[in-house]
Amino acid sequence: MKHKFVLKKFASGMHYIQFEEEIILEFLKKNQKRLICKINEEIEIHSAIMKKKEGGYYINIGSKVCKKLNLVEGSKLTVSFSEDNTIYQFEMPIELQKVLDTDSEANKIFHSLTKGNQRSLIYLVVQAKSSSKKNERSIRIVAKIKKGITSAKLIL
Repeated sequence: MKHKFVLKKFASGMHYIQFEEEIILEFLKKNQKRLICKINEEIEIHSAIMKKKEGGYYINIGSKVCKKLNLVEGSKLTVSFSEDNTIYQFEMPIELQKVLDTDSEANKIFHSLTKGNQRSLIYLVVQAKSSSKKNERSIRIVAKIKKGITSAKLIL
């Protein structure tokens, strides 16, 4: 089911869409907080349902998505939600997967981390623009987690 929203912006500059519980009730009943959101029938993003202090829920819409779809605060968009049943609830970059595939110790450590920590490390790689930069970050992440440093904040 498609829902219509107006893009909002936090004081921090992050864009988001806000909605009431009824829209995502079926997911909340199953304790499913990770969703795939299809925006304007053009792009799918992995998202987390966040609760607002003053009531209601929201998901963040990253700057790359806004740029790709020419969205600004006040833009109208349609969004459909589905469960995110992917392994990491995030798209695994090929570069990181290749590095993990070649280092069994790092692969074991990576997969022993919490899902949230795994997503944070994957996100570090995804944010790089070029494949060579993604490769560099993947190698750096693997070296750090083998030394016991698993926090995305401390790796870069």
